[in-house]
Amino acid sequence: MESDLDRILEEQRALDRRYRVLTKIHLALPPLLMLGAAAYLWSIGRLATYAQAAATSFFALGKLIIVFGAAPDATFGLDVLELIVMVVFMDVLYAYFLAYNLHHVYRLRRFGPAIRRLHDYCRYVLDTRPWMRRWAFSGVAAFVLFPLTGTGAPGGSILGRIVGLGPGTTLFAIAFGSVVGCTLMAVFAAPLEPLFADIQDRLWFKAIGIAVIGILLLLLWRLGRRLSREAQAHAESRASGE
Repeated sequence: MESDLDRILEEQRALDRRYRVLTKIHLALPPLLMLGAAAYLWSIGRLATYAQAAATSFFALGKLIIVFGAAPDATFGLDVLELIVMVVFMDVLYAYFLAYNLHHVYRLRRFGPAIRRLHDYCRYVLDTRPWMRRWAFSGVAAFVLFPLTGTGAPGGSILGRIVGLGPGTTLFAIAFGSVVGCTLMAVFAAPLEPLFADIQDRLWFKAIGIAVIGILLLLLWRLGRRLSREAQAHAESRASGE
């Protein structure tokens, strides 16, 4: 039986065949926007600063990096507002690329299995939280809003298509969820700024900060492992049931 992911990939291939020029634009625009942003940051001398923060957010902390913006020295000198702009831009760019080019990414040998696992996780989330299917736009936005492992632009891109949203609506839902999620992180960080202002340069504070980040990464990794196992078991159960 055809899975949701197979259906999504076939729909995107059909659109490719029908709208060849538009498909090329969707493929080229995200990297062009990224290069444009990089060129602008380089021109103002802040490319390395944002690159370090972006890598930390992408590979480790996600939206949680905004909380650390209360102590800018802990986030390479970026304040909360700068981090919000960075995270939302990353989410929207990533979501745009996957929402319109998932079939291209899936063909890549290393990414295909990862997308399949992400699809299984999204199916698990939907089957255990059926309200997300009934409230499709709100469900995708809420999925992106929370800074948990497996959420964010990649999962939201697939989740939106599974529940029947088009690529454009999926992208808008992800952008909305990202803005709301980042804003909530900023609200949480705001009371911490005065507290951190006088102590962020002290060695003991930096040591505690490193320890907190390490603990968060460990907790997120363990949560991700548990959810991945549950999603895999759920996918195997669905396959055997079919």
